[in-house]
Amino acid sequence: MCAERTGALIFFRGSNNWGVRLEFFTNYPAGTGVRPDVWAAEKEAEGWHGICASDHLWVGATRYPHVFVAATQMACATRQTLITTSFCNNLFRSPVEFAQASLGLQAASKGRFEAGLGAGWAQDEIEAMGDIYPDGPTRVSRYVEALQVVSALLKTGQCTFDGDHYQIKIDGEQRLAQVTDNPPPLIASAGGPRALREVTPLVDRVEIKASARATRGGYLDFEIMSTVTEEEVRNNVERVRAISPDIPIGIFILIGVHAGAEENPVVTGLKAGLGKGYLSRFMGKPTEVASALRELGEIGIDRVQLTELAPGSHAQLAPHLL
Repeated sequence: MCAERTGALIFFRGSNNWGVRLEFFTNYPAGTGVRPDVWAAEKEAEGWHGICASDHLWVGATRYPHVFVAATQMACATRQTLITTSFCNNLFRSPVEFAQASLGLQAASKGRFEAGLGAGWAQDEIEAMGDIYPDGPTRVSRYVEALQVVSALLKTGQCTFDGDHYQIKIDGEQRLAQVTDNPPPLIASAGGPRALREVTPLVDRVEIKASARATRGGYLDFEIMSTVTEEEVRNNVERVRAISPDIPIGIFILIGVHAGAEENPVVTGLKAGLGKGYLSRFMGKPTEVASALRELGEIGIDRVQLTELAPGSHAQLAPHLL
């Protein structure tokens, strides 16, 4: 076995697997009524490595605050915790707007912001805004172009780009403000072979979306989620590693955790709905879910973003992970 260091992370590689020190990020539980700044301060006090703000108008009955406003509130309420957008919706936003806001958030957080941009997947939001929901290949193509634009703007404040979806000319005296020699890392979220292949060379971190197949129809399909396998996740890690051996890899995980020995019927129902699928192991007792999360490090994942489907799941897991 040999050890390789990339940034602050140490990767231990054997013949076919990786072991890494895991970071755990919590995603803001929209719809609970707690303010993003209050929640962020609580998560920092609990010791989480990072906190996230999502970019939706709604998902089902849950309503979301504006992603950049929420992330700025989080930045102003914390001192050490990393902050990221998980993930800004490329179907909502211009890559120029995203880059400008990311540079501002990097300044507001004193260098603790990581710029997460996703392709977008929820059809009802896009159509409610009066826009046309693109098919899957178009969403990926548009996403890849946007990442190229954002990467240039974050590093230099300038970009000249002539693509199928974006035509950008920002240079010289028109360059963006707040560019420094410490740009926010750019993170992509992807789950399909093509998306992983094309976005990996463009970014500083890749987050594997384990439920990607379940959102390709424009909504979250739990029946498809129940068919996700561990082999799929491992294969996606290997796809990324084949392109960029040392790039950090995270994963998006939906969790539901019982309150100790007391069973939560919401968690029980979620676990039953996921059946024997791989993602069902992230629903259940705190010790069991924590153990399953730690096992992700064995396949080369160094960061796990936890989105709770059952309120209180973050708090139940904290003593077992931090």
